[in-house]
Amino acid sequence: VRLADDFKGMGRDEVVRRMYEAGIGCSVHYIPLHLQPYWRDRYQLRPEDFPNSQWLFEGCFSLPLYTLMSDADQERVIAGLHAILCK
Repeated sequence: VRLADDFKGMGRDEVVRRMYEAGIGCSVHYIPLHLQPYWRDRYQLRPEDFPNSQWLFEGCFSLPLYTLMSDADQERVIAGLHAILCK
């Protein structure tokens, strides 16, 4: 999921926190190379040098997805996200 910039005053971390409070675990899977310690430190990479990657990182998170996910599980995730984003 990619949130619009400052969506209703909530950033990615706030949405992920609220989903967690609703019992739905979300994760940040996209971490760009310029933030990975090896690359960042070895080549002195700075976030401002990669504005597009940084922008995507700051608003992107993953919803639960797994092979045994039932329709009810999917509906629960959808309802949880809807309740947070559509208030």
